[in-house]
Parts: sequence; C-alpha cells; structure tokens
Amino acid sequence: MKIATDGKFSVTLCLSIFLLLFSLNQPVTYAAGYTYGDYYNNNLTNTTTGTTQGPSISGKGDKIAFWSNTVSLGSNGTSKEIFIWTSPSTITKISSSDSGQGDVNNTLPSINFTGDRVAYIKDTGASTKKFLMLWKSNESTEKIAEATGNVIDSCKISGNGTKVVFRGNKPIGFADTSNELYLWEDGSGVTTKITSTNSATAPDIGFSISYDGTLAAFATKENTATAFSDKNPDGNYELYLWNQSDSSTTQIASSSGGIGSIEPSITSYTIATTTGTTAMTKIAFSSDRDLLVGQNPDNNPEIFLWTIYGSYTSTNTGSYTQITSTSVSGGACRNPQISRDGKFVTFVSNVDILSGGTSKFTPSTSAIFVWNSNGAITQVNSSGDNPVIASYTGLKENDTIQYGPRIAYYSTVDGSDDIYLATSTIPVPATSRWGLIILILVLVSLAVFMLKRRRQTPKGEV
Repeated sequence: MKIATDGKFSVTLCLSIFLLLFSLNQPVTYAAGYTYGDYYNNNLTNTTTGTTQGPSISGKGDKIAFWSNTVSLGSNGTSKEIFIWTSPSTITKISSSDSGQGDVNNTLPSINFTGDRVAYIKDTGASTKKFLMLWKSNESTEKIAEATGNVIDSCKISGNGTKVVFRGNKPIGFADTSNELYLWEDGSGVTTKITSTNSATAPDIGFSISYDGTLAAFATKENTATAFSDKNPDGNYELYLWNQSDSSTTQIASSSGGIGSIEPSITSYTIATTTGTTAMTKIAFSSDRDLLVGQNPDNNPEIFLWTIYGSYTSTNTGSYTQITSTSVSGGACRNPQISRDGKFVTFVSNVDILSGGTSKFTPSTSAIFVWNSNGAITQVNSSGDNPVIASYTGLKENDTIQYGPRIAYYSTVDGSDDIYLATSTIPVPATSRWGLIILILVLVSLAVFMLKRRRQTPKGEV
C-alpha cells in the first residue's frame, strides 16, 4: 500500500495543531439555566411556594447560604430556616426551630470565604429574644450574642471566619440602648462595641468587614456623637472606616445634602511594590453626591470606589473613582459588592447602563451589572429579576482555569422567590480536557512519524 503524499501529511499536521490550540481555549458547553450576555444564570432552589431570600456566597462560589420557609426545602412552612447550597446541587438545612417557642425565624446568613462557617440571626418570637448564631461545619451551632426585648438585626462574618460584626440595640452585657456595631472574636469569645453613635437609627444603611476582620466600613448619618459632630453637620449619610489595630474611626466621605454615601463593601489585601509590599484597601459604595465635582451633577445614586495604599493618615487619605454614570431622572445604581481581589464590583441598577445610562428599564425593574477594573461593564441578567446581590469572586481555581465573577441573588422572575447563581465562566473538567489533549498529541505524533517515514522510503517502494 502506498503511503499518502507529503501534502496530505502537512494538512494533517496543521489540522492537529489547530485542534490542540483550539481545545485549550474552549469551555464545556453549559446546558442548564438561562443565559444573558456572557453570564449563565441558574435557579438553584426551584421552589413554587414560600419565601426564599438572603443569599450569601463563599469565596469560590461553590457554597451559598440563604434562608427560606419553604416546605420542599425542609422548613415547616412557617418558620424560616438557614440552608446551604453546595455545588453542584446539594441543599442542606443547618438551623433548627426550637420546640415550644412558636415560629422561629432564622434569617440574614453571612458565610465565610471557605464556606465552613455561617453567622445568622435567630428570632424566637414568643420569648422576644434575638440571638446571633454561628454555625461551624462538623461542629455544633453556638450562640455568640443575645438580646432580650431588644434588637440584633444584621451581621457580617469575616472571610477567614474568625470574627463577626453585628448591629444591635442593647445586647446582653452592654448598657447602650442605641443601635451600635459590635465585633465578636472567635477563640476569646470577647465582644467589643466598635461605634458610639448614641443614635436610635445609626449606623443603619450597610456595613462590611474585611477578610481578616481588622477593618470595618459602615454608613451613618449621626452628627451628635463626639466622633461625628464636627464632620457631618447636616446629618446626611457618610462613610466611616474602623481599624482594630488602634480602635480608630475615620470618616472617608464628606458631603452635604441628599441621602449621602451608603452601602459600603470593603476588601483589603497585600500587593507587591517596588519597595516591598503594602496594604491595599478598597471600598465600593453608593452615593447621590457629586463627590468628584462635575461628574454627578444630577445627584443620581452612582457607584464609587475609594482606594488607599497603606494605612490612612492625614497625608494619605485615599482617592475616589466614580465607576457608573447615569443621567435619566430617577435613575439609581445601588448595592455594590466588591470582589476579594478588588478587580470586580457588582451592583444593581434600574438604568440601562450599556446604552449610555440615559433610559430606565421598562417596566420598572432592575438588573445586575459587573464593573471590571479595566473599565468594562457587563450586564449579568435580564431586567425583570429585581435581584439582591450577595457576593462573588474573580479568582483562579487553579493555574489553568479562570473563573469569572459568581453572583448569588434572589429573584421572582419565574413567579416565585428563588436563589440564583450567575457565573461568567464554566470550568472545563481536567480529565475531559487532558484526555482530548492527549488524543490530539497522539495524532500529531502519528502524523510526524508517517511524514518522516515517507521521506525515508526509497522511491518506487510500496
């Protein structure tokens, strides 16, 4: 039998190399869920009755804590319980309603980076007691704060799971009757009050804790307490940064009129510099003030980013960047969440950002967007979702697979409350990818061998 011509060998070799390079850059086709732009949106709970809300997502996006009173998920139909969704499809109830206490509501979960700890609020209802609870994987759930006849109404756990910031009105052990922020630390079990606003309403629009729990950002309109009276005379909302290292509180936004600056989301990490390393802290927030003078003249709520290298001092006060710009009346960008590495910010807007920010969605709905540090903004889902964003990542799972942002949110887009996960990149299973690579390499080797054999074969030989 005569071996094929050199031209056919060359075609085979080139085609094999092309297939190899092509396979290295292709994701596995994703069949489930619905798509919007570059994002895949999956309904994780698929309920038809009840209420399912309050998602909080782990660092890799493989675990999501949420609350629900839905029977099909494991609730009794009246009490609200805390659940964890684990990729790809497992849902586990991690809270329980105590017998004899009536309808117990477990809500507002906050999950840590690895997904093995969840802080949440437990309201026993009948006994007018509220507890701050901490669930640990493979350990018993513990009560870490308590208020009788008063309030504990929100909490955030640090990324490393060792600290919890919560908002309370006279938790047991403290005399304050105003709403203040408190920090609980694992190991010592010590709770420390970190604000002194003496106000019944502040801080009340958003707070956030850094990965190691040493920094907390919060918004307050307080202007009577000693720490705030000289910097916020008009009483609109301003942003503050608390630092555990010296127990200092620094005002990082100053404006007058309107609502002010609210909903801070903080991240802090270490970066390499020409002289060594330094801390990088970023806070994404929403503000209806013209903080950069001339960039937000219509006072629509826009998303801003505050950045500081190193520590805050009188000569190192950080800088602002406005990352959204809308001009339609009634437009608003709200609820920003920043990624662990500071490269992405998600937010909700009732304005079509991708069409210039000059028109609102109709009917009156909102959509999720993602801002990339390269300046690009991508729409995540359709405008009918009315979402609440939890968190997301922009991190590498390993050296070869890059995950895009993952966003947990709740939506009523299909007529019932459900938890959704939006992700921009679907990982290619390593076994599938390497199997294809090995196959193509075998084909390439075979083609090269045959070509070499052809060139060494004397003419006329078959």
